[in-house]
Amino acid sequence: MSKTLLAVLLSALLSGCALYPAVQVAGGAMTGYDAVVTADKFLPRDNVEGGSLCIVRDAQMERRLRERLELNNIRLSAHVIDAKAYLVGQVESRNQADYAVRTAATVEGIKTITCKFYPIAPARQAARDAARDELLGKELSERFGETKRLDGSDLRVEVIRSHAILIGRARDYSQKTAALAIAEEVNGLADVVDYISVNQPDETPATAEKDSLASK
Repeated sequence: MSKTLLAVLLSALLSGCALYPAVQVAGGAMTGYDAVVTADKFLPRDNVEGGSLCIVRDAQMERRLRERLELNNIRLSAHVIDAKAYLVGQVESRNQADYAVRTAATVEGIKTITCKFYPIAPARQAARDAARDELLGKELSERFGETKRLDGSDLRVEVIRSHAILIGRARDYSQKTAALAIAEEVNGLADVVDYISVNQPDETPATAEKDSLASK
């Protein structure tokens, strides 16, 4: 292969990896990201959704993601569920948001990156916000732990400037609805952001009736 052709191929590959769709304003005047899809050649082909093997790999990717963010002095919360990464927190600028996404995209195995970024609060307000967010997050986590309706779910709670971000996996839509309803009942939350996936959809009445008739 000629050097010219090789250079062209490398240029095309690198330019393709640098494209990230910015699709949402995440508070204030700062533009954030909602979903960034990354093409990953290294995702193991024997990956089992929801199985113990998948959970172990999620934990490994989450650890690597947090290490790389910390190494690059990026102070964000990071979670990985079903090979999907979630970045949550406050950033100083659009450039910092871009840098965080590019850093997360270097972790092999991650299929998508979903972000919720907010602008950093003024210094005088930051400490007050942090204290309030900690209390709200603790209250919401305790409410989740007290109800049996959420048994078997994998839910993480992040509160940023009074915005609750729910990340994780529910068994079915009724469990997801319960989690959102509990969050809505917490006084002091500005809003609730839903990043909860569902393992198995609930059976709808129409489907149940159809199956019943088919079995007769």
